[in-house]
Amino acid sequence: MYSHRSFIQNHRLAAVLAAGLFALAAFFGLGSAYAHADRWEVFDQGEHLFFPEGPIEIDGVVMVPLRPIAERFGYTFVSVSNKEIVLKNAEGHRAVVRLGTKTALLDYDGGSKTQLMAQIPRNYNGAWFIDLALAGAMGGQGHSTVPGTNLIQLRPVSGDAQEQLEQKYWFNFMDKGKTVFVNNQGQEQLRTSNTPVYDFGYEELLPVKTSAYTAGFMNRAGELVLDTPHYQVGQFYEGLAWFKDMVKTGSGGFSVKMGFMNRAGKIVIPAIYSRVYDFSDGLAKVAGGKTFYIDHSGKIVIPGVSGLQNSESFSNGLALVTVRTTSGGKSVIRTGFIDNKGNWAIKPIYDSASSFSEGVATAALNGKSGLLDTKGKLILKPEFSTGNGFVGQFHDGYIVLTLSGGEHDYKQRLVDANGNIIAIPGAEQINGYGDGMISYKDGGYGFKNVAGDVIVKPAFSEVRDFKAGAGKGFTNINNEQSACLINKAGEIVWSRE
Repeated sequence: MYSHRSFIQNHRLAAVLAAGLFALAAFFGLGSAYAHADRWEVFDQGEHLFFPEGPIEIDGVVMVPLRPIAERFGYTFVSVSNKEIVLKNAEGHRAVVRLGTKTALLDYDGGSKTQLMAQIPRNYNGAWFIDLALAGAMGGQGHSTVPGTNLIQLRPVSGDAQEQLEQKYWFNFMDKGKTVFVNNQGQEQLRTSNTPVYDFGYEELLPVKTSAYTAGFMNRAGELVLDTPHYQVGQFYEGLAWFKDMVKTGSGGFSVKMGFMNRAGKIVIPAIYSRVYDFSDGLAKVAGGKTFYIDHSGKIVIPGVSGLQNSESFSNGLALVTVRTTSGGKSVIRTGFIDNKGNWAIKPIYDSASSFSEGVATAALNGKSGLLDTKGKLILKPEFSTGNGFVGQFHDGYIVLTLSGGEHDYKQRLVDANGNIIAIPGAEQINGYGDGMISYKDGGYGFKNVAGDVIVKPAFSEVRDFKAGAGKGFTNINNEQSACLINKAGEIVWSRE
């Protein structure tokens, strides 16, 4: 059994290398809040798996570290060469991972079979990664993704998988000077004096702070398990978190340098960059004189783009890049998208755009905005001009569109992946959308479903969109803020008085 707790116990010495001050990436200028692909969460028989690094998404294929997967399924390593990795389980069945190819050989009672993989095994920082096809086959039941989510099962649970796995998501509230984490049933999971900013989500480690400085990373038992010499750290994306160090310069001063660490606290990419961005799609944008993209080993995969003005992290296999180019004999600034080899997948012809999310991006041409798919095909032609436009990014199948009817007169609609514009009955002012629920304003804020049925009356001064089966509501009473967690039936399952 490969659990979070056993992993931490085995890496106490490595823990002293880890660190940081927890801060919002956007607040510190660390890139768009919308630049990340889905953070895949891997479960086995309902237990969230804790990996020192990963999972990693490469060319749309999710890859996980071989060692923790093998150990979980009862395999031990027999031999490792530059051609293959041989493992054996308690029944004497072998698993042979053929390096440099997309095939593996798995024994079973009465014979053996060839397992095909969508990606060749990759080695990052001394750890081999395999795709989910092989991981699922080693578990004996394949793997599956819970439809419409980023939740992956290696061995399934009985009953409604989505409901069971979403209960492992922890929501964050402040209550009587303490941080309280509750699940989507409203059951309190942890109460601590440590101060995080984000929900715990599905993570096993969360950066927490005391005063203005990071105390380190806290586990789900509330224990500070990773201490750190770094003065700022971020959250984990693909198993790596950025950190900041103050480095002495030759003139006797200090400069900020950034690198990456894994969940064991080990520095895997040293602090040599002036700025780094979270990993997504197997790559991270970094800056150090020039801006380029590196992989999990720190290797430069995409060097600086000629004429670069701006770029974003990868999402859906593409990265938004804005360059200075020539059009009609004039020097102009245009936006397009590159693939993970650095080639233009969508040529830079747009005035501006957003990063892709769920296969859809916004794109503006000649002052008007529309929607674009990852092949460069327009889903919705650029037709929305000044006073109209899209809000945020595509999320859970929709994006919010604002339509102006004149000064101080506007209304909002949802747009789906086919470009259909959808009016929600009784919701002219849509605040956001998530998990099948619309947050809307009608005096106060409340929630409806897509059919327009009122789930929660608009009585809140502020709300947070639904995710993992629940949403947050806040109300200011006598200059004090109350907070609650609401389920999809509209019931308040937890509240702070």
